[in-house]
Amino acid sequence: MSQAPSETAPDAGPVADPTAARYYSRARGLLLAPTAEWSAIAAERPTIRQLFLRWVLPLTLLFFLAPQLGAIAFPATIDGKAVAPSLASALYTTLVGTAFMVAGVWALAWIVDYFAPGFGARRDPAQALKLAAYSCTGLWLSGLIGLAPPLILLGALGVVSIYTLYRGLPVLMHAPPDKALPYAAAVVGAAATMAVVLMALSSCFAMFADAPPPPKTKAPIVAPATPTAAIDPAAPLEIDKLRRLAPDAMPGGWVRTGVTRNAGGALGFTGPTSEATYENGPRRIVLRAIDLGVGGGVAPNAALLATRPARDDPRALVVHSEEAGRYTFEETDRTAGATQLLVVVGERIALALEGHGGVTAAQLREALALIDMVRVEQIAKGL
Repeated sequence: MSQAPSETAPDAGPVADPTAARYYSRARGLLLAPTAEWSAIAAERPTIRQLFLRWVLPLTLLFFLAPQLGAIAFPATIDGKAVAPSLASALYTTLVGTAFMVAGVWALAWIVDYFAPGFGARRDPAQALKLAAYSCTGLWLSGLIGLAPPLILLGALGVVSIYTLYRGLPVLMHAPPDKALPYAAAVVGAAATMAVVLMALSSCFAMFADAPPPPKTKAPIVAPATPTAAIDPAAPLEIDKLRRLAPDAMPGGWVRTGVTRNAGGALGFTGPTSEATYENGPRRIVLRAIDLGVGGGVAPNAALLATRPARDDPRALVVHSEEAGRYTFEETDRTAGATQLLVVVGERIALALEGHGGVTAAQLREALALIDMVRVEQIAKGL
């Protein structure tokens, strides 16, 4: 562009004296009364530094950072496991996205200025830059919705920026009223094409950032083979292996408050036990992993079936099942508001969960789904 906003402007608008009240007034005007706000903007002469550092950069950072914070605070659940971006990944996405978005504002200003003669408007790089910087306000503010992932679809409200741009073309670029709509459509179409290119470039950056280091070319040193020690199935299991089965936290605000070792067991199943407690307000879940010894789950299974037969009535629900070598017992005391869930794997390890304070059986099953059952079967075999 051949011109730029004056570097010594007497009136730069809210970016000259940034306060929360002035920022709010500017954003509110652009979203609710754009024509009047564009008339005020047309008379302003901010410097490039003011426009970008005090308006474009803060809002683009907000646009990318808010959804990342929302994803960390409210992780998604995939296959029963909480999945959230790491802090490093969130920062990288925010910084790279912001850099490309700032470049996009420059490109959008060039598009607005370049297309002006074709729609009877007047070329003015300084006004085009202000138009590009301020018209994206609605889009950037829509990033705040990302703080609450369940509301993410409301981010589509950011398309209000298209209307804001349309209302600004006659005021800042002096486009004839009957040409403003096709002018805006052409600018949006070109900007969309540009956005696809920028997203492709940012994806390439992400691929380079996530690429693993190249393999070393030095030939590996092969150690002489040693005989594998035979596994004694009767040997006690390492209690630390059982302890590591308990997740550090669970989705929905559950926090692990303690891990202990004892020999208490649960529901008649006894042996070395690793016990983890999770709390969420008044609700509590206790997870126990018990080493039953070889074949130690057979007799307790039978005793549990005899003492707590299957039932479903207003007082309690009791369910027994067996599938793929796993015995499962589930009990809900509807009068006391307590639940119990037990799974015996390989007749060697029992995973017992107790819920108190209104915990449902479904929540216990969700907690059980966080445990790597393949690893449980390996530990049961002494691996």
